[in-house]
Amino acid sequence: MTDTSPINCGNRLSIDQAEALLEKLEAAVQAGGDVVLDGSEVQYSDTAGYQLLISLRKSLETTGNSIQWHAVSDNIREITGYLGLKQAINLPD
Repeated sequence: MTDTSPINCGNRLSIDQAEALLEKLEAAVQAGGDVVLDGSEVQYSDTAGYQLLISLRKSLETTGNSIQWHAVSDNIREITGYLGLKQAINLPD
């Protein structure tokens, strides 16, 4: 079984939270294994937040790991659908 690093995205996946989220993501990449995101509380998201997640996915791919989702809010599903980013952040259907 692969080690995982769980990360709660909070209620905003956005530029105003980017620095704090980046710190969590960098620590998870350093720890190794898959990153399990909990996006159940996200009520607002913007492109800066998704840029971080795309960067995370690319970093994880270099180590043979991936993003997994524990839970996904309606906001994330709606916005990634509009932007065509579901596959880019490994979002399940």
